[in-house]
Amino acid sequence: MEKNLYLKTLKLIGNKGIRFTTEDLAKELGTSKRTIYAHFASKHEIIEKTIDFVFSEIVASDNEIMERNELTLREKMILSFQNIPDAYSVSSIVRHMEDLQRHYPDLWEKTNNHLNTIWDPVMHLIEQGIKNEELEVIDTVILKLMLNETLKKLLDYDFLANHQVSFESGIKAMNNIILYGLIKRNDD
Repeated sequence: MEKNLYLKTLKLIGNKGIRFTTEDLAKELGTSKRTIYAHFASKHEIIEKTIDFVFSEIVASDNEIMERNELTLREKMILSFQNIPDAYSVSSIVRHMEDLQRHYPDLWEKTNNHLNTIWDPVMHLIEQGIKNEELEVIDTVILKLMLNETLKKLLDYDFLANHQVSFESGIKAMNNIILYGLIKRNDD
């Protein structure tokens, strides 16, 4: 029931923002508000658990890649950059960050923390690659800033519409720039 509830909650947040009601959710689930409140104390808890669900799926997927010892650093990096979160799930929440900040400031902060740490496994991998001299020495603080801000922009529907870019094509372009760079290096 819980996974379905989280998916339905994401759908409602995507359509109505955080102003959806538990009655709306009960209709989506084909159940009663009483049944929902048997599992959750409040709408706040429903939203919080939904946020946790979305980001825990991302973390679990990242951990699965990092724990695969048969993969090289290069393979792990490529898979990690391809392991971008489902745009709909994350953008349903991010799109309503102002309302979240206004009505549920603790959940706004929690979402921001998740977004700011989403690249941590990749950054750890990059730092390991730099230390092992498998990667170029770069400023990882700036790289993480670039990744965070690009992800946030690519989760913004207005930005995508104004620039006629899809989330998927934007992520692919970012991945190519980060992984393969702009200028070809000479071997001399």
